[in-house]
Amino acid sequence: MSRFRRRWFVIDAENAEEVNEFLDEHPRFLGEYIDRNPHLLDNYVIDNVDEETIQKWLDKVSGPAPTEVLQILRVNYKKETNCVDHHTDKYIHNSLVVRRATTFDLGLVFKNRNYRPAKDDIVLEFTIGSDPTIKNETKIRVPVGDSLQGSKWTCMKINEDEVTKEVTLQVNIPPDAIIGRYKLTVEVATELKDGRQKERKVKPDIVVLFNPFKPADPVYMESSVEREEYVLNDTGRIYVGQWYRIGAKDWLFGQFEEGILDIALKLLREHTNAQKNATKSLKKRASPAYCSRLLSAMVNCNDDNGVLWGRWDGKYEEGVKPTTWSGSVAILKQWNRTKMNPVKYGQCWVFSGLLTTVLRALGIPARSITNFNSAHDTEYNMTIDKFLTEDGESAEGTGDSIWNFHVWNEGFFRRPDLPKGYDGWQAVDATPQEESSGVMQCGPAPIKAIKNGEIYIGSDTNFVFAEVNADRVFWEVNDEGEVTKMVKNDKRHVGRNISTKAVGSDEREDVTLQYKFAEGSEEERVAFERAYAHGRKAPYHDKFVLEDEGNIKIDINPVGDVINGSDVSISVKVTNAKGVDCDATITTVIHTMLNNEERKRLLKRSRGTRKIAAGKDDVESFKFGFGDYGRHLSDENVIRVTTTVRVKETNKLYVDQYDIQIESPQCLELICADELKVREYQPIRFKITNPLKVAMTSAVFSLQGSGISSGKSFEVPSPIEPGETYTSPEMEVRPYRSSRATTILGDFDCNEIWNIKARKRVAVNF
Repeated sequence: MSRFRRRWFVIDAENAEEVNEFLDEHPRFLGEYIDRNPHLLDNYVIDNVDEETIQKWLDKVSGPAPTEVLQILRVNYKKETNCVDHHTDKYIHNSLVVRRATTFDLGLVFKNRNYRPAKDDIVLEFTIGSDPTIKNETKIRVPVGDSLQGSKWTCMKINEDEVTKEVTLQVNIPPDAIIGRYKLTVEVATELKDGRQKERKVKPDIVVLFNPFKPADPVYMESSVEREEYVLNDTGRIYVGQWYRIGAKDWLFGQFEEGILDIALKLLREHTNAQKNATKSLKKRASPAYCSRLLSAMVNCNDDNGVLWGRWDGKYEEGVKPTTWSGSVAILKQWNRTKMNPVKYGQCWVFSGLLTTVLRALGIPARSITNFNSAHDTEYNMTIDKFLTEDGESAEGTGDSIWNFHVWNEGFFRRPDLPKGYDGWQAVDATPQEESSGVMQCGPAPIKAIKNGEIYIGSDTNFVFAEVNADRVFWEVNDEGEVTKMVKNDKRHVGRNISTKAVGSDEREDVTLQYKFAEGSEEERVAFERAYAHGRKAPYHDKFVLEDEGNIKIDINPVGDVINGSDVSISVKVTNAKGVDCDATITTVIHTMLNNEERKRLLKRSRGTRKIAAGKDDVESFKFGFGDYGRHLSDENVIRVTTTVRVKETNKLYVDQYDIQIESPQCLELICADELKVREYQPIRFKITNPLKVAMTSAVFSLQGSGISSGKSFEVPSPIEPGETYTSPEMEVRPYRSSRATTILGDFDCNEIWNIKARKRVAVNF
């Protein structure tokens, strides 16, 4: 007998979870078992229950059966406490917004009488999607029980107020729950004298999000300061410019603003996958990897009813210049308001800002990442191939390009779909560049796989690896377009100063070493060779090797500060590092550039043959006034200088390129009080001094801020003359949320100059 008891105890202890699951799935089994074996309950009560408890039981079950079904008056969603506990109190939303992998409280207020557990069975029914069923796990029926189970939808009573007839329930949402909007139906079944009757009431919806605050959720982020930055911060900075002169754009993500959460969920519903098979896509929405990939497709409009139209040719007459945008809210609301017509226009930093917004809105930790000298490898061979004619001019090539900067995103989550070791930050990119599985989408690609050159791990890891670590190779071609020699192989040009906003400050954090090993290290070359071996190698790659790369040095630099509106001076120095004199044909071509590395306008072409003494320099200077370059600049104000040198004695060709960043002048100011009041109208003005030598015409100021009515703009009625300081009339703003530090962003554009920004930090108090 003792052996039997010990064995039963061991089995019970080892299989407690299975027993609980069985009873949850068969709630009537225990009662039927006791009915068949009443002595078990008798023995338990005699040995374990006191008289006071027995009397309470008798009070509940004694008396006649109810004469009417228990009627539901209303549901108390306890938003004030639930939203604080779930870190969702910043959302401006009519529904209760909660996070999975934890519990929330609901109060059921009854109309006609108090709740009698012995007679009344309560079930909470949560449904999601257009055709919910229990079989596909989109209908979840949760009976009120005696305990909670963390891995399942469960519910228990935790309090009852007999005066108000309110029963408080605690509901557990499992960590693998589908995220989205759930319809809540409360069902009460009462045992009456003449049988069992039910009442069902549909109540307001509940929105369930990912939970980076709880370890059971795949998006869990351990550091509280990182959660504050990557989930709860609704403003940020996106880095732009050149690797050697990095600038920043302030961006209002606005993930808590009214309507933004619903738009993020709408994007998931409108994706092509969801339209083809709504149920299958819906079930996959429990996965942050799946959601991030869908959103990377829906933020652009190339394949579906996506949000933003990308344009890089400088022709924006039918929309808005990408540089005008300072936040995501206006773009997302315009898309939604116009019945999913794409918003015109955006470029990489706008796509990234939008993707950060919708990822954070859904609870996925996210950040914008800027890669300087970012490669676009159209052939997936891990090299950016550039072609030069025998005269040193650019020739038609493969379509490979290197953008002066490119911005994508990272989402933070575990990857149970991949081998171990690839959890953490994952690269996702909404800018339409190359199709993935027939759709303009990119990622999620594990950062750890990118660094190691494991381009076969994750989604689109090969493309992102090339963006940060491709080699830039120049080739010489003959008149028939055939490659005749390798001119230059630059292993360090691509992927420099990869940047994101630092946690808790406006400083820049360099994350380059998270994406690649140190340039020049053995590990970096091993990673490159691993990726290169799995790429699509071009046939000419193995035919030529580089010879004598260091005999001629080309050094291109701007002279002094380069400010838009001022003169731009450029120096091109060619050094003969050989021990003998040489005759060199030097060709320098200067263009303004579009952001995708296409040329916009030729400013200067210079070609000449000169003798350069051994160890000496040849220096050529170029100078451009604002009238020469200003009207030819594109969005990010870049001038590219390309110099080639053909040495007569050896017939060898040398090349170098340098992108000059024309910086916007600091001439705009926002004028308002340092402290604003919640729900009170307060004035704000713009002040600008014209830095140009010409008048600024058709000028427009625009304004937006976190927790402040945004989208206000003002058109200046007359030209602003050179050197004139103009102060706008007062514009009223009305903050609707308190904050210790709210960022107000201002933008100024006119026909002659654009991308002029200003910001002001203010406190908003009651």
